[in-house]
Amino acid sequence: MHSLARNLSLIKPDTLCAGVDLERKENQVVVINGRAQRLGQFRFSHDEAGYSRLHERLSKLVQRHGASGVVVGMEPTNYYWKLLAADLERRQIPYRLVNAYTVRKHREGDQIDRAKDDLRDAEVIANLLREGKFTQSQLLHGPHAALRQYAVSLTRLEGDMRRRRTIIHHSAVQLFPELGRVFRKFSGVTALALLRRHAAACVMREMPLTAFLASVRQQHGPRRLATAKLCQAHALAATSIGLQEGVEALQLDLAVQVELLEQLEVRREQLEQALLGTFRTLPEAPCLLSVPRLGARSAALILAEIGDPGAFSNAQQLVKLAGVQPTPDTSGQRRSGQTPMSHKGRPRLRTVLYLSCLRMIQKGGIFAQEYAHLCVRTPHPLEKMAAIGVLMNKLLRILWALMHQRTLYRGDMPISERL
Repeated sequence: MHSLARNLSLIKPDTLCAGVDLERKENQVVVINGRAQRLGQFRFSHDEAGYSRLHERLSKLVQRHGASGVVVGMEPTNYYWKLLAADLERRQIPYRLVNAYTVRKHREGDQIDRAKDDLRDAEVIANLLREGKFTQSQLLHGPHAALRQYAVSLTRLEGDMRRRRTIIHHSAVQLFPELGRVFRKFSGVTALALLRRHAAACVMREMPLTAFLASVRQQHGPRRLATAKLCQAHALAATSIGLQEGVEALQLDLAVQVELLEQLEVRREQLEQALLGTFRTLPEAPCLLSVPRLGARSAALILAEIGDPGAFSNAQQLVKLAGVQPTPDTSGQRRSGQTPMSHKGRPRLRTVLYLSCLRMIQKGGIFAQEYAHLCVRTPHPLEKMAAIGVLMNKLLRILWALMHQRTLYRGDMPISERL
């Protein structure tokens, strides 16, 4: 059944549709019937009294108009939707999520002046519910919910670490621009040990080599350091053009940033262990881990973005969730030369699929063979990125089949037969 037809079958003609525009303090609600007539509008707050008010007002409207029930719609644009969804589940009131992009485009189409306010948004959401233009997404529960949160936290923390490394690099280059000849990146053990207290070339050149090495080791601790690189850095410091003013302030900032980065690394390892531990408790874990060259971390992140596989009825829904399905771009006689992926799904899922396929191609095996075939096939050989996109799509379909059938991957079968 087509998704729109399936959605419309869930909304009975006598069902009321309540659109909620979520805000930080007060939320706007508009309730309409099957003929798009506005039956009521009100506001409620994010607390027990506010949620009780929502439930009471909806119950009164259902009774007053003899409706069979009510469906609540909202955008998943902030964490408030989770609070409301949990309360609606507790009160056994059905809810649906509406895409924020769809809401904006429908509002702009309905309003010539493109005016925006909470009341308009709430009414647009209610009408999208009535028209069946919503998703089937629901709150995750149990280990799947924990896995998703671990993945979100890990991704956010790793983003913080990348930003911290950038700050360290910018400060270090000011003090010792030639250091890049010694260290390819400034996030290694030896580089961080050096930057913690001895990043300024003008200070380093005044120290004897033996005293410099002893000081770096004393500050760093018992871990082994690359002494040859430290000696090379000390030699370069003699002719460095690094700054000589404000050195103390930059060095202190570097010490703080290095310490914060090391603390973040400890937290990252804790989060990753929690992620993998939760992943291995799920029944889908053995299925995903049976795929050759798919690492445990990648498998955990993929499942975290998918959530409960039981919420999907076919593999194509997972492909759309990731936004990797080919999207045609034609109009009349005009034909686009390429058919790119839609990029309308979950970006984190798309990223981990891309990196996983790259790794599987580099390590050889079935995916590497399929990639080579796609690039040289006749007719219609694919560009490298297009071939990787095909493999991302196929990997999702393979994972869906394994999870749906609760079976392990059989590596002796070609990809086409697995699908």
